[in-house]
Amino acid sequence: MDLGTLGGYRLPAAIRTAYGVTTAQELADSIGVTKQPTPALAADADAAYQALRRGDSQPARRLLIDDLGVSESAADEALAKLPPL
Repeated sequence: MDLGTLGGYRLPAAIRTAYGVTTAQELADSIGVTKQPTPALAADADAAYQALRRGDSQPARRLLIDDLGVSESAADEALAKLPPL
């Protein structure tokens, strides 16, 4: 899935190290994003990030699977690689 202008976003160092990628496009390709992100996704992504900071990965898992089309197994693997926030 081509992320368009979002694809060139350079990821933070901890994410680059954990996933072995440099840009958002590379990360999307590596985890199998199949759905185009929409502007409405920003609020859900922020809520998922805040939940991750509290130790709850379910909102992020739902976002990956339902909103971005990542498979369940790929979402679980991606979340397992996530460095501490």
